Amino acid sequence: MCPTCGKRPPEPGRSQCGPCLAKDAVAGRARDALLRAVGMPRRDPEKARIADRARREAGLCPECGKATPAPERTVCESCGEERRATARARYARGKAQGKLYGGRKVETRRRIGREKTARRRAERLAAGLCTGCGKRTSAEGGTTCEPCRETRRAFERERYAARRTAGLCGSCRGPALDGGSRCGPCAVRDTERRSPEQRNASARRLYAKRRAKGLCTDCGETSQGAARCEPCARRLYRRSQHFRGMPLYPPQYTVVELATGEDHGTWDSWEEVAMCLAFARLSLDQVEVLTGQPDLMTLADWE
Repeated sequence: MCPTCGKRPPEPGRSQCGPCLAKDAVAGRARDALLRAVGMPRRDPEKARIADRARREAGLCPECGKATPAPERTVCESCGEERRATARARYARGKAQGKLYGGRKVETRRRIGREKTARRRAERLAAGLCTGCGKRTSAEGGTTCEPCRETRRAFERERYAARRTAGLCGSCRGPALDGGSRCGPCAVRDTERRSPEQRNASARRLYAKRRAKGLCTDCGETSQGAARCEPCARRLYRRSQHFRGMPLYPPQYTVVELATGEDHGTWDSWEEVAMCLAFARLSLDQVEVLTGQPDLMTLADWE
């Protein structure tokens, strides 16, 4: 019979009956709450270390002291399952309250996650497997298989399109620069990372791919077999010299000596005129500066 009440038989594998075990559990939780309220440990740390060391030396589970630890574990299977169940319940409560990692230490969990990811990646690379799924061999010249690569590309395309629609940088979600696809820091970083040869090669590959599909080489939309669609072609024409006309040339200055009528040359700025006068040892009273503009200025249609 149960040694506490003497009325009922003990539970399987335990020395007390169910009601007595429940009473002991309630009393233990109340005692632990009181100890925590006054800032005292639930168990004496020194006694706990001595007991754990003794159980480990005897080859027993340090939690219950009855069974042997599970393979590659420090506790037995039943104590390990009890630990895992408690951790799962605590995680579920924290997640229901909206806490990151179920209320556990964020930096610690992230560090552990990064370490596990690095170990898993190294193991898969050594085995020649895809670092994403670990099931298929990686594609030639890469670290992931073709299905994982295509899945990642589709996700990146959707994310990039959503950010561009919102007017954000396609890389860091910051405000885009002048309606472009990158913010200022990301644009500078991309320019420094990629050499002109790499950018040109990438542009040529994209151009050939879109031309082969009959798409616009600028935006990728349908172009009816032409190199560019109508909006892109119109935008390119408006940027060209055919649409904008001749550029606005600056005026030119001709220096003529009054006493002799000698022409000392035509210059593009007043600084050059001053240098000419200094070299010829003349003053403004001794010369006449004629201001003129090229004949092509009459053809310019924009300013």
